[in-house]
Amino acid sequence: MILQFLSIILLTATLREIVFSGSLWHFKWPLIFAVALVLVPAMQLLPLPPELWSRLPGRALIAGTYVLINRPLPPLPLTMSPSATWLSGLALLPPVAVFLGSLTLSHAQRRHISYVIIAMGIGSVFLGLLQLAEGPNSSLRFYEITNRTEAVGFFANRNHFAALLYATTLFAAAHLVEAIGVGGQTTPRRSLASDIVMPLLTWLTALLMLTAAQLMARSRAGLVLTDLALAAAIALGMADRRIKASRRVFGQWIVASGAAVIFLLLPLALYRIFDRFGADPFADARITFARKTASAAYAYMPFGSGLGSFVPVYQLFETTPDLGLTYANHAHNDFLEVWLETGIFGLALMGVFGVWVIQRTASVWRESPHELRGIDTGLARAASVMVLLLLAHSLVDYPLRTTAMMTIASVALAFLFRPAQFDEKRRTTHTASPMDGEISPARHRSRSPVPREPWMPNGDWPEAWRRTHSTHRDSSLPLEQPNKAATMAADHEQNPVQTAGEAGDN
Repeated sequence: MILQFLSIILLTATLREIVFSGSLWHFKWPLIFAVALVLVPAMQLLPLPPELWSRLPGRALIAGTYVLINRPLPPLPLTMSPSATWLSGLALLPPVAVFLGSLTLSHAQRRHISYVIIAMGIGSVFLGLLQLAEGPNSSLRFYEITNRTEAVGFFANRNHFAALLYATTLFAAAHLVEAIGVGGQTTPRRSLASDIVMPLLTWLTALLMLTAAQLMARSRAGLVLTDLALAAAIALGMADRRIKASRRVFGQWIVASGAAVIFLLLPLALYRIFDRFGADPFADARITFARKTASAAYAYMPFGSGLGSFVPVYQLFETTPDLGLTYANHAHNDFLEVWLETGIFGLALMGVFGVWVIQRTASVWRESPHELRGIDTGLARAASVMVLLLLAHSLVDYPLRTTAMMTIASVALAFLFRPAQFDEKRRTTHTASPMDGEISPARHRSRSPVPREPWMPNGDWPEAWRRTHSTHRDSSLPLEQPNKAATMAADHEQNPVQTAGEAGDN
């Protein structure tokens, strides 16, 4: 409730910033999608006439109950569980507010957000270590129902802890690639300077800690997805222009040392990993959950049963052999659960979202603006992989059902959009100063424009300083003959793009 209240404040401030900064048109599509997302629970809570409501699929049981108690059917909402739908709608406030708020941030501010996420991941690693050290009855396990033999961090479920770890691994990898790219462009004399070595050691240590913590969580999906995250980290390095252009082997020994440490730690945790991939009494439960959820979703088409109504609706489709001491709190497949609860509306939104994610991922990996810092491109690419991994994880679990992971996923989605300030700057200028050693080809083609002087209201040079053909050939000129620097500046203003030969002639 505290987070949702704070989200209302953040959402109000964010919408005000978007409107007054003139970015409303720039962010029209994410705003439209956010509105459509919020409209789903709002529409499901609207009361419907009894005649219309009773004709909806899956409502016969409730209608029959009113007949048994001899009472008329009142106007009822579309959802089968109005209270759960209200709570689900309120649960959307934090991720929507953080998503829209992150859209308004500049590239530098987004880097600060990535630091916060990595810091929270590292803090969770230390908490997980203490949980393992204190054993199953550790007071640092904050939930009664939790995984007591694995590290869970601030979560109740090891799978959600694993999702946080591989998500932060990608951001840490992006910063490590940035440190390698900057270090690789230094001269051999400065290659061991503290401002070069310290970032490398910091991000390499963070990456190793997050990877090792994944072995403590022992989530099978987390282990597989962490392998994919590490493969994406290698791809981040290979796609970096500075590393590709460098002929030195500066980053190779760093990668080799990191791999050596991982292989040294791996035998210590192999027995825990193999135990998780052995027999699991819940392995077949996911298949049963998926099959019955699909049947329920088909029965409640086309409008669904309502957000948050999975538990009571799923129980209507359970048979006596399925009953036991536990119950299905989620489908362990978010796509099927969204289909069940939202019907065709959820399917349409998931389809649009999936197409956009694929297109945007291809775009951020294909494009690399020269005026953009390497770390900003790396964070956008890491965010795209993070979204894909979380979606893949949602096929067998529900990592995005927690507020923490929903919020981190919202930040990652916002990173896939360019800031409004960046696109405005690209429209108003064609060149930018290279940063972190990245040389912009546009800088080679044109030099900075000549600054205007107070006596130059329109930016033009005085007539006596303009270069003419006769000026270049005739040595018997009056004293107004321009000096060489002024002539070159005037030439540049009139013809900024020059070949090497022309520049030499000037």
